[in-house]
Amino acid sequence: MNARVRQKEATRASILQAALEEFAERGFDGASTRDIAAKAGVHHALIKYHFNSKDELWRSAVTFLFERQAIDVNLGGPNDARYPDRKAYAIAVIREVVLYSARHPEHARLMVQETCRDSERFHWAADTFIKGTASAAEQFVRLLQKEGFLPNVSVPALAYIFVGASQLIYTLAPEARRVWGIDPSDPKIVEDHIEAMIAVMIR
Repeated sequence: MNARVRQKEATRASILQAALEEFAERGFDGASTRDIAAKAGVHHALIKYHFNSKDELWRSAVTFLFERQAIDVNLGGPNDARYPDRKAYAIAVIREVVLYSARHPEHARLMVQETCRDSERFHWAADTFIKGTASAAEQFVRLLQKEGFLPNVSVPALAYIFVGASQLIYTLAPEARRVWGIDPSDPKIVEDHIEAMIAVMIR
């Protein structure tokens, strides 16, 4: 890959990350491509060069988001040789999901924006990506139930408890700072959160 191609890809990634943050904070209607360009540190014309429309930019940003999640949270399966037993695998999954949520609070914030509106964009994201991540969460919950770590109750309920507990403190970081006086981005707070999640889910 030559330097020009690398620069083009780096610029595109910078635009997509800026778009994720703006869409997460302001929603689709509130976010502007000019603000996204300013956040990315690029000329506004580059947005039009890389993306035909604001809608295409949103979908590209969401694709970038879920592709990154798949890379960041890639732990193999419970029978992977890296794990001495299924408890070790379960702990690794909880740790990586929380760490991802801490690094990328824009993920849940953006999804909440569109899900609450039940928009066509959300329908596309759900069919393209979210159903897959929900299936992975279901498999993880069923594994924990089979191992006796979680009770034999509603799987969707447990999946939402797991995902919500992993994300919410980072999604609502301003509230955590204001109400609890803690900074969710502090590595010590993140580790405390991981330990609490493990204690609750691996009983």
